[in-house]
Amino acid sequence: MTGCKGELSLSIAVVGRLDEYSLPQVSLFNPKAFEMILVYYLNDFYGHKNWGGESSHIPRYSGPIGWQCHNHLPVPSASFKISRSADPTNLVRPEYFFVFPITEKHFVEVCFEQDIYSFDKNNKPTFDTSPIQELQDNIFNSISLELGPETQAAYDKVKAEVGDMRLSEEFAPLKWPTNVYPPEPVSEMQQRLRAGS
Repeated sequence: MTGCKGELSLSIAVVGRLDEYSLPQVSLFNPKAFEMILVYYLNDFYGHKNWGGESSHIPRYSGPIGWQCHNHLPVPSASFKISRSADPTNLVRPEYFFVFPITEKHFVEVCFEQDIYSFDKNNKPTFDTSPIQELQDNIFNSISLELGPETQAAYDKVKAEVGDMRLSEEFAPLKWPTNVYPPEPVSEMQQRLRAGS
């Protein structure tokens, strides 16, 4: 009767921009556009959170950490962590994310969170946590995606225009805290996409 020693939580969300902030000329199938929208999303969700007062320069979170590209889906995809620590080298109760676009305007966010409740005097888990990680890995490896005909056609069109459909191999942690800011005008974003930045 030791009680709960650890948990694995999973959430899945489909993320898109509100109509008034839509970017009609931008397709999330374009890897550079997807990364740019991901920056906006992470900044809006985590980047502006700080400790307030005299500590307002200290972020509550750091990320993305451990960026990794994946090739097992028919669209660009990546995984990374967000830590509840200002120091990206010291992971504190990290959330594990897997993201990939499913339409030109929406992407899926899969989030895993491991909570460990039983620690010894050296702050090490008092039990083998590998089954929790194994369950997370099994769920991650079971994720698949099949594009419908219209979505496949939209993806193929972007691929014909862009060519290289790979995400960046490296994605350094963002500079947080930051203020929430409005999206760039479409014209500026399009210029940056054409320039390949």
